[in-house]
Amino acid sequence: MPSARTQCPQCNSPDVVDLADLLYSARVDYFRCHACSGWWSLPKGADGPATRGVLSDLNASSLDNNAV
Repeated sequence: MPSARTQCPQCNSPDVVDLADLLYSARVDYFRCHACSGWWSLPKGADGPATRGVLSDLNASSLDNNAV
């Protein structure tokens, strides 16, 4: 299984941006996918499990599937 540090857990793209220079946490590292704009975090030093970020792409939301 690929690491969520190098492959997006949402779209499987390898176009991952490490946000260590922008966001700091003592417990997790933050990442963003350049391809789908998804955000996630990982425990420090771990390859998973990824926790999906609140700032994920709204177009990927299930709310869009229920639009009238």
